[in-house]
Amino acid sequence: MIIIPFNGKSPKVAASALVADNVTLIGDVEIGEECSIWPGVVIRSDTTPIRIGNNVHIEENSVLHTSTHIEDNVMIGHNCTIEAFVGHDCMIGNTAALMPLSRVGAHCAIAAGSVVLEQVEIPEYRFAVGAPAKVHSKIDPGNPKHAMRLASTYLPTMRKVADEYRRQGIWSRA
Repeated sequence: MIIIPFNGKSPKVAASALVADNVTLIGDVEIGEECSIWPGVVIRSDTTPIRIGNNVHIEENSVLHTSTHIEDNVMIGHNCTIEAFVGHDCMIGNTAALMPLSRVGAHCAIAAGSVVLEQVEIPEYRFAVGAPAKVHSKIDPGNPKHAMRLASTYLPTMRKVADEYRRQGIWSRA
């Protein structure tokens, strides 16, 4: 991984996190336990800290920028732009954009390609879709199609692939 100190702050990555070698971490960034950060991701803190909780998985080529806080158990798809607060147990679909100062509550799913506009809040247990993103439906936590139940079937595969990459020397632990 590429570590770049900025403004006297250096990124901190938990020992159990798996981070691809070409990930770029800049400034006041903290990444929690059991995370996986996939190739091409850039996490850049220019003016405010970026905090990433435990068991967060950020897929290829996503960009996280200033004022981002991601709680535990979150999946962020490919090519996302995140400048927001994301509550725990969420799934953010591929190419979604969460604009500055937006908030996604716990147990939410944001559809692929959606744009949560600046300062918009998606309440917890909601599925939002569109550009601009609008709440489409409420998520029933007992439903077997609950976003994190679906995501949990994918997480072991992500871990297996990341561990194999690490075994081959393609990735390193923090």
